Amino acid sequence: MSNFKELRIQDISHGVIANTFAVEQPLIDLTSPAIKMINNFTNKIPVRASFDTTIEQALKQLNVQPSNFILVTDEQHKLIGIVSSADLQSSKTMIIAQRIGLPRSEVNLHHLMTPLTNLLGVSMQSLSYACIGDALQTMEHRGAMFLLVTTANNEICGLISAREIAKTLQIPVHITPIANSFSEVLESVDHPH
Repeated sequence: MSNFKELRIQDISHGVIANTFAVEQPLIDLTSPAIKMINNFTNKIPVRASFDTTIEQALKQLNVQPSNFILVTDEQHKLIGIVSSADLQSSKTMIIAQRIGLPRSEVNLHHLMTPLTNLLGVSMQSLSYACIGDALQTMEHRGAMFLLVTTANNEICGLISAREIAKTLQIPVHITPIANSFSEVLESVDHPH
């Protein structure tokens, strides 16, 4: 124990107990720092699943590891897309199953995911100067449910979810996905968000 030092002892003979102060959590609103809404992958490992994971397997995984999203990876464990937990539980799975001619039990995350090419990235640095309203405005304007957060080295280190903002702030969010292909136009007609 020679590596440690002894602490200075205080006189406690008066026996007065300090007052308890309730630490109030500051209310979060649209003007709060955007960083408060980041799902930071360096603090908590995000839920991941392979592109060929079925809808049923993904739902079971979310029962074990609750999350608003699943990061979809390829054979090399590289990120290729995102699936929201809401989409996994929506009628969108049946619509996709009908469109591709498979039973719902064979629909996998690759069929349901939003591909990485359709997702938006924003730097952690720019978010450090932004508020939640700025992030939400960006998502609404671009028709995106997620903003991927990047480091200075352009590595994905987190994300902001529009659904999580809506749930936390108890506000409605109106995001209309922007179609990037003809099949997405048909899907939005079949299944408007």
